[in-house]
Formats: sequence, structure tokens, C-alpha cells
Amino acid sequence: MKMFNRITKKLLGIVPDYAYLPLAFMFFINLVTYYGTRLLTDHFKHYDISVSLDSRLPFWPVFIIPYLFAFLQWTVGFIVISRNSKAYCYKVISGEILSKLIVCLIFVLFPTTVFRNEICGQDFCSRIVALIYAIDAPTNLFPSIHCLESYICMRTALEMKNVSRNYKVTMIVTGLLVFMSTLLVKQHVVLDVLGAVVVAETGRFIAEFIIAHPLRRKKAGREYEY
Repeated sequence: MKMFNRITKKLLGIVPDYAYLPLAFMFFINLVTYYGTRLLTDHFKHYDISVSLDSRLPFWPVFIIPYLFAFLQWTVGFIVISRNSKAYCYKVISGEILSKLIVCLIFVLFPTTVFRNEICGQDFCSRIVALIYAIDAPTNLFPSIHCLESYICMRTALEMKNVSRNYKVTMIVTGLLVFMSTLLVKQHVVLDVLGAVVVAETGRFIAEFIIAHPLRRKKAGREYEY
């Protein structure tokens, strides 16, 4: 029992205490955005926003591996973000939540869908893609949440000064592979990927304006008083 408690304490210590509530709220907003909106839009007209490039891109089932690996990238990425500093954690997570609220609005006002290939292969990767297709309806696509989260992990990796070069490279390479995977397993189209980047930057800008900038002004005011 003591060993279990020690292990639990170490695992819980990976994330700072101040980050638990923001991370939990972020996860909740993600569930509402992805699954909750479907309760409203299931019977709505869904639009196909594919472009000519999408039809020319091949279907490569092997890219389901980086597609699924994205979940590990997000886990590691947001743990590192939360450990950077309290102020940075709050700024990034606030931006992520604001981005997700924008996504939620788009999902309701402009629901999209995508044409999926018939899967004929019986290899391991093809079977995994078929499973994903079976459990994940081709809706709530623009912008891509997969790409949005991976972009945030890449963006923060580039700007954080207290992480290693290997971490930065790993996050960038993984993120780019995730972007490619969404297109090559036909889960998303090109505009979904581009939309994710725009929305992520928009949420980040708003968070910077309403959270980080006022905090800097408040800090500067205290320094001026002394």
C-alpha cells in the first residue's frame, strides 16, 4: 500500500497543482466541442469543402500510426507546458480553450463532412483505419481538432526556452506527421488543416490580449511603485 501511494504521488507530481483544474476544464471543453455539438448537428446539412488537391492525395493506411501517436504528443506537450510556469500554463491553456470555443461555434454553424475511401486491405494498418472509421463519424471536421492540438504543441515547443533541442525537433516532426496523417488516412481535407492553424493562432491572440498583456501591465505597475 505504501509503495502504491508513493507511485501515485510521483505520478500526480508530474503535473503541478495549479495546472490540474485548467487541464481538466480544457478536457471538458474538448468533450463538449467534439461530442456535444453532434447532438445538435446530426440532422443538419453537412458541407464537403474538399479541394482538387485532396483528391490527388493518396490513401496510405500506414499513416494511422502517427494519427494515433498524436494522443501521446498532446499528453507530453501539455505536461511540459504546465510545468513551464504558472503564467505560461494559464496563457496557453486559455488560448486552447478559446480556440476550442471557436471550433465549437464553427461545428454548429458550418458542419462539414468528408468522403472516405472503401477499405479493401486486410493488413494491420488498414484494419485500424477501418476501426477508426467505424467509431468516428466523418463529421466535426473543420477545423481539425487533431491538427489544432498538435499545432499548439509545436508552437509552444518552439517558443519555450527551457526545453531541449531534441524536444523541439520531436514535437515539430511529430506535429507535421500528424498533419500529414489526417490527410493521408482521409480523416480530413486540406482546409481542415489550414483552419486549425488559423483558429489556434486566433485563440492564442485573444488569450494574449485578455490575460497575458494585462498581467504584464499589472507587474510593470508594481515595479513602478517601488
